[in-house]
Amino acid sequence: MKKIISILLILIGTVFLLSPFIKDQIIKYYSNSILEANISPEILKENNENTNLEVKFDFSSVKDIDIKSILKEPRNLNSDFVIGTLYIPDLNINLPIMKGLSQSNLMAGAATMKAEQSFGHGNYTLAGHYMKNKNLLFGNLMNIEIGNKVYVSDGKMIYEYEIYDTTVVPDTAMDMLSDNKANERSKPIISLMTCYHSSKTGKRFFALGELVDEYPVD
Repeated sequence: MKKIISILLILIGTVFLLSPFIKDQIIKYYSNSILEANISPEILKENNENTNLEVKFDFSSVKDIDIKSILKEPRNLNSDFVIGTLYIPDLNINLPIMKGLSQSNLMAGAATMKAEQSFGHGNYTLAGHYMKNKNLLFGNLMNIEIGNKVYVSDGKMIYEYEIYDTTVVPDTAMDMLSDNKANERSKPIISLMTCYHSSKTGKRFFALGELVDEYPVD
């Protein structure tokens, strides 16, 4: 009996030690698989305009990823929610843009935060999970600098933004999502949000950029 208990404890300890690695690999797989699928601009447009999708904006889903969610949520991932791509070359961030704020969407890429928002217009808001692994999701976002370029695309057009400000606010600061933030700049902006190190801090990090150019993908 003691031998069996010892083996079980070793197995449990091994799983515990490997859990961060397993979590990272699952997230990397799902995010990369969407990008590598090369979804056509027509499908991206269809996804974005699809009114039959049950799009959620669940702000409570912006919390730290645990093993339970990493094993459950990928099964809920739906490629019909993919509407574009986000690319920040200075941070090596390259992610699919997912329509709606849900745990499954956040585990695959950057998630839109408002029901009515359009590429290149108003305050285009995107949320992403903070990760200790800087190569995953928004793990590297807090290293962004003023002047860095951010590119979002709907498959047909590329919208180029330049970061002009970063800030840390309470997680209740919903005004950060308002189009009034764009009106203050007199031009469209992008707002990239992630947890400030952890959702438990009750704070959110925002990187704000203004639209400087837009051009066809070709």
